[in-house]
Amino acid sequence: PPRRRRPERLRRCDSPPVLGPIREFASVRAERFRSLAMVKFGKNLTQEKVPRWSDGYVDYDSLKKILGEMINTGSIREFNEDVLYLAHSVATTDEVIRPPGAREGDFIARIDAEIEKVNRWTAKIHMELEMLVEKISKAHSNWVQSGRPKTAQADTVLEEVESAEAELQAFENFINMNYLAFSKILKKHDKYSTCPLRMPYLMKVQSQTFVLDKMGSLVRTLSDLRASLQGAAVSAGKGAFDAAQKGGASFVRKTTKYWVQTKDVLKVKMFILKHRPVYKFTDGPSDSDLVTSIYYDNDKLELYQGRLKKYDGAIAFRIRWYGPEESFKTAFMERKTHREDWYGDGEASAKERFPLPPDKVVPFLQGKLSPADVRSILASTGFKGDLDEAQQLAAEMQAAVLSKKLRPSVRTHYMRTAFQRTGDATVRCSLDTELCMALEPCGDGEWKRMGPLDNRSQVTQFPHGVLEVKLQLISGTAMPEWVSDLLNSGCLREMPKFSKFVHGTAMLKRDQVRELPYWWSAQFMPLWAGANFVEQPTSVPFRMVSKDDKLRTKGTEAPLGTLPVSQKGGFGRLLYTIFTCNSSREPAYY
Repeated sequence: PPRRRRPERLRRCDSPPVLGPIREFASVRAERFRSLAMVKFGKNLTQEKVPRWSDGYVDYDSLKKILGEMINTGSIREFNEDVLYLAHSVATTDEVIRPPGAREGDFIARIDAEIEKVNRWTAKIHMELEMLVEKISKAHSNWVQSGRPKTAQADTVLEEVESAEAELQAFENFINMNYLAFSKILKKHDKYSTCPLRMPYLMKVQSQTFVLDKMGSLVRTLSDLRASLQGAAVSAGKGAFDAAQKGGASFVRKTTKYWVQTKDVLKVKMFILKHRPVYKFTDGPSDSDLVTSIYYDNDKLELYQGRLKKYDGAIAFRIRWYGPEESFKTAFMERKTHREDWYGDGEASAKERFPLPPDKVVPFLQGKLSPADVRSILASTGFKGDLDEAQQLAAEMQAAVLSKKLRPSVRTHYMRTAFQRTGDATVRCSLDTELCMALEPCGDGEWKRMGPLDNRSQVTQFPHGVLEVKLQLISGTAMPEWVSDLLNSGCLREMPKFSKFVHGTAMLKRDQVRELPYWWSAQFMPLWAGANFVEQPTSVPFRMVSKDDKLRTKGTEAPLGTLPVSQKGGFGRLLYTIFTCNSSREPAYY
């Protein structure tokens, strides 16, 4: 009888034969893509060069040539740990046989020389831009002295302002292209070299003049010039707030929020400046103000949950000040209340606030300073709002602090550029950059942290700017055309209901939160966390809240409470199926 064949054993999956050619093909494709990317960048750099600044760009082709020589001669693999850590002797010489050509030291010296060159050109161009803006300012002064006539003279000055704005954007592109050139050539070097340079050199580049150069004062000057020429001069600074901004008790608005990538920040600013001038909260030449807020919550994260799910009547309680922490003179007690507005005929969400001297904040929070005392303080300091409303607000806020046992929870810290015509709050825009969020550990009798943070894990930085477009339009009034053009510019990503407080709490208190905002989902997280997001030792919950807060469906929470941060792709779906016995859909959203 024929012998029965033994059943084949399962092959080991260390290197499946079917996947071998696929992996090889993928490797070749990836290598070709990287090569094409390098070639494409070199051509792009040439195309993007401003002719009169061409000598100030990184000599990318020359660096590639040096790198090619090092690869061909093998000197790019000359150094390793065994060589670098050998002992040296003063009784020997350096007479050894080496192939001719560039070595690591030559490449490093050339990189250093290119950095110095870009720094010199950056300082030169910066000076030229300052001189250009100064020249335009003098022409504007002459126009003002002649009585502000609506003649060709005004049109000429306005054209010069627009030309300067274009120069400023070209200068930013000059900086970014040079930074990208250093990053690309160092990445290519590290791909072949046994002596990696990219990370330490990019850290060095981060501290260079051409990267640190900021021109907020020029943006502010161009804004003021344009506003004056267009008949919308701005009154700004410490004494210029109107009742709806700094001194008033409340104002109602409809706000839409957007993320703006760093590379598009100046472009967005320049676009808005054509229609709304910079509106300053504090004195100073820069176009932006430092804004710091302390958000309060309790151990149950009750306010976080309310703001996350947008319950009708959910509040946010914060204390805000403008300018440096060591010199501010006024703290603003603020309450934001969310209201559902299904058909546009409901009660709109509102922000209410009143100012207090910093030394009166703790007595107010402890209940020792009564609402009537708050009214007296406001009356004696020239408060511009309604005193009865302010007293009522103080009573409600004080009651909320005491009944909910609210404590300092999260601090937000950012630079805000506000755009608004004086006395006209129908359309306001604010662009927040350098956004940081930190824990706020406070002792008894403190309303904000008095000392430094203890650990880097207590602070997080958000990578994008946050643009808020705030409309206070009469019912039935159409959105201005320029606002529609801005929203359709391609520079913005709409993120409805994005909250700094919610994001900061979710990021810094991941061992306490039970639900997450929608921008933590697999669809949006790579946009802000990046591909190299490092998993934390703590875990995050399975339930998330959708951006469509009006169509909520209760989610199924994992019986084990939490799942790891990394829940992307098939592995995440597998875990979801195991824990929820549901293979039909992704994790539930609110």
